[in-house]
Amino acid sequence: MTTGPEAPPRAATAYIPPEVFVEVVPLLIVGLFTGGGFELSGGTEATGVTPLLGASLGACVGYVHGGIVGRLLRKGMVHFEDRVERTSATSLLAGAIGAVLLGVLGAVIGGGAVALLPRPWGWPVLGLFAWLGVYGGFQAGARKGDELLPASRAAERASFSAGAAPGVAPEVPLLLVDTSAAIDGRLVALARTGFLPGPLAVPRFVLDELQAIADANDVSRRRRGRRGIETLEALREEASVGVTLLDEEIPEMEEVDAKLVVLARRLGARILTVDANLCSSAELQGVRCCNIHRLGRALQPALVPGEVVRLKVSKEGRDEGQGVAYLDDGTMVVISDAAGLVGADAEVSITRSMQTARGRMFFASVSD
Repeated sequence: MTTGPEAPPRAATAYIPPEVFVEVVPLLIVGLFTGGGFELSGGTEATGVTPLLGASLGACVGYVHGGIVGRLLRKGMVHFEDRVERTSATSLLAGAIGAVLLGVLGAVIGGGAVALLPRPWGWPVLGLFAWLGVYGGFQAGARKGDELLPASRAAERASFSAGAAPGVAPEVPLLLVDTSAAIDGRLVALARTGFLPGPLAVPRFVLDELQAIADANDVSRRRRGRRGIETLEALREEASVGVTLLDEEIPEMEEVDAKLVVLARRLGARILTVDANLCSSAELQGVRCCNIHRLGRALQPALVPGEVVRLKVSKEGRDEGQGVAYLDDGTMVVISDAAGLVGADAEVSITRSMQTARGRMFFASVSD
C-alpha cells in the first residue's frame, strides 16, 4: 500500500534453499551412526566382519533417524525463514552479537566441568552451558536491539522515511496509524487538509486486526472493520498522501497496542490514534501520540450558554422527556422536553456544557 515514487529494485542476494540444508543433515546423521556402529563393534582393533556389520547396522539406524530429523527440520526451517523475514535487521544483528558473547561466556563457565567431571559427563555439561548462553544471548539481544544499537535504528528509520510522500523531508517522523484511527473515519478528511505532521504508515498487524474485525460475526464489529479498511483504501488513492505498509512484525509482543508502541520506539515514529488509553500508555514509554479526538476538541467551535442553534433531534435521551441531537463534528447535545421532536429540526438554546472522557457534551432547552 505504497504511493509515491517506486523504490529502486533490490539487488539479487545469495540464497541457499532450505532443502539443501535439510538433505545434508540426514547424510551427516548416517555418517555419525555409521562411525558409532563401527567403534562399538571394536573399530580397527577388531578382526573379521564384526566392524563391517556394526558399521552397516549403524548406517541403517542412522538412515531411519536421519529421515525423521530431516522432515522435522524441513518444517522448522520454513517457520524459521518466516520469522527471519518478519524480524528487523537490527534485532537479528543484536541477537547474533548477544548469542556469540554469552555463548562464549557459557562455554568458558562450562569448560570447568570438562576438567572436574569424569570424561563421559564433562562435555555434555559444557554443551549445555554453551547452548544456554547462545539462547539467552540471542533472546536478550533481539528484544533489546532497538535500544542497544541506536545507529542501526536511525538507519532503519531513514529507510522507512524513503517511502514518504513527495515533498516530505526524510527527518519528519512517521505517523503509525492504529486500528481506532482507521475505524474513526475522519482520517481521510484530515489528511486532505495537509495538517498531518508526517507521512502515514500502516503496520501489517494493524491491517490484520482490521481484517479480523471485518470478518467478525457481530454486525456492528463487521461494519467497523470494513469502514477501517475502506479508510485505508481511500488514503492510498489520495495523491497528496504518502501511505506505506510496514511488514515488520514484533514477535515478542502479543497485543496490537503493545506491538505498535514498540515499533514506534524502534522507528522514532508517532502514533496516530483516537484511543486515549493507548495515548497514555505510549506517552509513559516516551512515544508521542497524535490523538484525533484531542484535535477535534481543540478545533470545535465554542458554544456558550444562551446561544441559539438549530439542530435535528435524532433520538430520545436516557431521561424522560429528553431528546438528543448532534453538532456537525459529532458533539452530543442533550435537549430537555424534546422527546416529541425526534426526527424534526428545532431551535434550541444552550444552557451549559460538560467535559467527559469522550469529549465535550452540551445541554440545551427548546427555544420559545
